[in-house]
Amino acid sequence: MRGREKKLDWRRLLGVALASLLVTAARAEPLDLSDPTPRWIEVRFEISPEDAPGRLDHAWSPARRAFLEPIVGQRAIRIRIPREELERQLRSNGTDPVDGSFSEFVWTLDPATGHVLAAELSGRVREVFSLGFLRSAAEIEIRVEMTTRAVAGYRPVHQILGQPLHAFCAGPEQARDCTLVQPSLYDPHRGYVNAVGSLRAVSALAHIQTFSPLGEVVFSESADNEKHGESRVSGASPHDAVCSGPFGGSCRPDLRGESS
Repeated sequence: MRGREKKLDWRRLLGVALASLLVTAARAEPLDLSDPTPRWIEVRFEISPEDAPGRLDHAWSPARRAFLEPIVGQRAIRIRIPREELERQLRSNGTDPVDGSFSEFVWTLDPATGHVLAAELSGRVREVFSLGFLRSAAEIEIRVEMTTRAVAGYRPVHQILGQPLHAFCAGPEQARDCTLVQPSLYDPHRGYVNAVGSLRAVSALAHIQTFSPLGEVVFSESADNEKHGESRVSGASPHDAVCSGPFGGSCRPDLRGESS
């Protein structure tokens, strides 16, 4: 009888712990785009499988910090994801960013329509290319541009310098084998939005344009947020562990988006 009572106690404790987790998760309310008050918020990135970059709502990263602010003289808001948060997210997906080389990941949204007017970033990553029996390491300049005001898509995977890539396309007029990914306006009930566009990569070896999977995110209010007018959001990047391969590296993210 005592053993059974002990088991029931553990089950009760487990139930309390799960309930606490659910309460904590419920605190992450969707971002209120109509409130232009400068404040820290949270963003989660969708993590699509490497062989299906257009798969939507599949798995999500941990929450990353971002800063919301109004744009003076415009009916739009800006969300700035600090470069250290961006670099941490890239590393979790198997990319090797050059420390401190990235800009902030800047989103410009229209609160009235839910459109992403622009979502942009730039920086440098390290990559290893294959040239027959030779392998060459290089730093690559990348630039990402996305929006919800246009469609975008990707072509079947093919090899470029030893890397499996999904080339960018804007519809059947560019390529018959183009798989379109429809953008999604900001959903105020979920905080979900899907901006689509391209990632341009330039190095001495190649100039490549691929489909960008970085535009599908969920924005939410921060549970411990303090509204204020702080404008500086980026600092020095931490020296996290890195994995190789920005376009299909050997590190595989787990369901939380952290590298395993």
